[in-house]
Amino acid sequence: MDLKEYLNKQKKLVDKYIDQYLPVGVPKKLFDAMAYSVKAGGKRLRPILVIESVKSINTLMDIKLFIDIVVAVEFIHTYSLIHDDLPAMDDDDLRRGKPTCHKVFGEAIAILAGDGLQSYAFELISQNKSIKSDRLIKIINSLAHGTGIFGMVAGQSADILSEKENSFNDVEFIHKHKTAKFIQSCCYIGGLIADGTEEQLEALKNYGLYIGLAFQIQDDILDEIGDEKKLGKRTHKDREKNKLTYPSIYGLEKSKKLAKEYVEKAINEIKVLNNSKILEKIAKFIIEREV
Repeated sequence: MDLKEYLNKQKKLVDKYIDQYLPVGVPKKLFDAMAYSVKAGGKRLRPILVIESVKSINTLMDIKLFIDIVVAVEFIHTYSLIHDDLPAMDDDDLRRGKPTCHKVFGEAIAILAGDGLQSYAFELISQNKSIKSDRLIKIINSLAHGTGIFGMVAGQSADILSEKENSFNDVEFIHKHKTAKFIQSCCYIGGLIADGTEEQLEALKNYGLYIGLAFQIQDDILDEIGDEKKLGKRTHKDREKNKLTYPSIYGLEKSKKLAKEYVEKAINEIKVLNNSKILEKIAKFIIEREV
C-alpha cells in the first residue's frame, strides 16, 4: 500500500469516529453548522499525525484508547478554519470546494460553531479514562499552548497585522505560530499518549515543528502555482492581499529549497524512534502534495 492509499484509509477511520463523537443535544442549526464544517472534507493530517506519532513509539496501542483525543484535534482544526474564513479574517467564500460555514449559516452561527467545536474538543479530551492523568494534563496544556495566544492565535494575529496594518514583518514567526505549533502539538501529544521517553518526545516535537513550517511554505507555494480545482479554493489570494509569505520574500525556488531543508531536518529528528517510516513518508509528502 502506498502512502496516499494509507492516508486515505486512515482518513476514513478518523471520519468514522468523527460521526460518532459529534455532539447531541445542541440547537439544530448550531449542530448543522458544526457538522457541515467538520464533514466538509480535508486530509485529516493533524489527527493522522497523532495516530502515527503514537505508532512511532508503540505499534500495539489500541486506537480506541485515544480516539477521542484524535477526533478532538480535528474539531480544533475545523474551528480554526471556520474563523479563518470569516469576513473579518480572510473573507473566503469557498473551503475545500464548498461554500464556507458563514456563507451557509451566517456569520453569528459560524462564530458560535467554531467556539463550540473548540470548547467541546477540550471537554472530550478531559473525559478520556485511558491515559494517565498527568499525561492528559500535558496533552491539554500542549494543545492549548499550540493553538492559543502562544501559538495559532498569535500567528493569525501577526498575519493580520502584516496584511492590514503593515506593522509586522517576521514571516518565520507567522508560519511557526500560525501553522507549525499546532502540528507540533499533534506530534507531541501522540508521544505523550504512547508514554514516550523524554528523548522520544523531544524528537516528535522537533519533527512536528519542522514539518509544520514546511507545510505552510508549501501552502504559500500552492497559492502561487496550484490548481484551483484541486485546491477547492481561489489561488493568488496572498499576493492580492499583500500577505507576508515565503514566496513573497524569497521567491518560489528558494521557498521550495527551504521547505525541503525543513523536511530533511524533520526526518533526521525521528531516527531515534522505534517505527518512524510512516512519519518519514508524511514529511516528504507534505512538500510533494498538490492540495
